[in-house]
Amino acid sequence: MNDHFPELGRWISILDRLMKMYYDRGLADFEIGWGQQFYVEYLYDLPGASAQEMAQCIRVDKATLTKVIKKLLALDYIKVTADEKDKRVKRLYITEKALPAARRIKEIHNSFYQAVCTGLSSGTVRLTEETLAQMVENVNQKIWHRMEV
Repeated sequence: MNDHFPELGRWISILDRLMKMYYDRGLADFEIGWGQQFYVEYLYDLPGASAQEMAQCIRVDKATLTKVIKKLLALDYIKVTADEKDKRVKRLYITEKALPAARRIKEIHNSFYQAVCTGLSSGTVRLTEETLAQMVENVNQKIWHRMEV
C-alpha cells in the first residue's frame, strides 16, 4: 500500500491546487478566496452559528478561525452578536454585503462539481465521496485531537 501513496498524495495535491485556483478566480471580485469561502458559505447556510460550531464543522484550529473572522469583519462580510441566553457565546451572521459573494460561492460549487464529475457515473462519484470521507476520518482520528489543544 505504501507504494501507492505517492500517486494518491500527488492526485490529492493536484486536485487541491486546482480547486484553489478555480475558487480564487471565481471569487476575485469579492475580496475573498478559497480560504474564506467555507466560512461565508457556512454562515449563509447556518446564520447565527457560533465560532465553535464553525470550527468543529470546518475542522480548523482556533487561531485560523480567529484570523478568518477578523478578515471577514474587516471586509464587513460578517457581524458578531452576543447570544441572547448566554452572553459568552458569540453568534455570527453574514451581512448584506456578503450575500452576492455567498451566492457566487454556491454557483462555483455547482460548476466545479460539474467539471470534476464530467464523464463519471453517479455511482463512481458516490463511491469516491464515500472513500474520501473515510480517508479524512482515518486521518482525523490520528491528528484532530492535536489541533484542539
